[in-house]
Amino acid sequence: MLDKEPQEFRTSNAFIEVWHIFRRDRIALFSFYALILLILTALFGSSIAPYPSDMIFIGKELMPPSWNDRGEVAYFFGTDDIGRDLFSRLINGTTYTLGAAGIIVIFTAIIGGFLGIVAGMSKGIKSQILGHFLDAFLSIPILLISIVIATLMEPSLSNAMLAILLALLPHFIHEIYQAIQKEWQKDYVLIQRLDGASNLTLLKDTILPNILALYIKEITRAFTVAILEISALSFISLGAQRPTPEWGAMIRDSLELIYLAPWTVILPGVAIMGSLLIVIVFGNGLTKAIDKYYE
Repeated sequence: MLDKEPQEFRTSNAFIEVWHIFRRDRIALFSFYALILLILTALFGSSIAPYPSDMIFIGKELMPPSWNDRGEVAYFFGTDDIGRDLFSRLINGTTYTLGAAGIIVIFTAIIGGFLGIVAGMSKGIKSQILGHFLDAFLSIPILLISIVIATLMEPSLSNAMLAILLALLPHFIHEIYQAIQKEWQKDYVLIQRLDGASNLTLLKDTILPNILALYIKEITRAFTVAILEISALSFISLGAQRPTPEWGAMIRDSLELIYLAPWTVILPGVAIMGSLLIVIVFGNGLTKAIDKYYE
């Protein structure tokens, strides 16, 4: 992304221009509509699903998906070992997996963005100490940090969300901090400072627009990490507990059926991977559109 003068960022129709650029990428546009569909499913899953997630159909245990000769259209994705409709559980699971990940990302973007800006605008010994402190967290995988935190609390989805949020924040803050520190060192910022521009003006009109693409990349990364870790913690019994239809928990509960009823394990896995792909493609497409707008 090219450096711009402050006035070049003050475009009233910036969002419209970015949207016009974004919609030219058909794959990214498809991912946008797919993401909207996922969000609506997460919000209204219980109303969309044909059956309640915990409804048991006696005599319909381990029914294969409808495209199998032994399957029934009424149970489109088949049933699990106690006769619950998998299609309904996957739809309701969107609320728990993507909904939980979305909440984590919102708090990470707001809290991490604010603290990253404060850290990035700091100078001198305080900035150096803070930078080394944040660097130390990069050597520890986020999943390991979240597992350690989650083991100190009672296993539940809400506690897993808190553990992931605390594990994500240092990494998010570090990236914003580093980006602002790099922008601070650039010639166009120095020139504006010599012209008398205040730190707040530089931050609002120049630095933040220049790191917007990176901010979106970090949000996308945080979203994908949150989806994976919500599922991972539930899979190892540190997150959602029975009978919550969270996708990772569904895989855990059906893992012993992998050879007898593989659809009970494969379909939640496909839901996780499909959601990750949609989020990544959308984030990359939006980042490219913003970069092209500022070229």
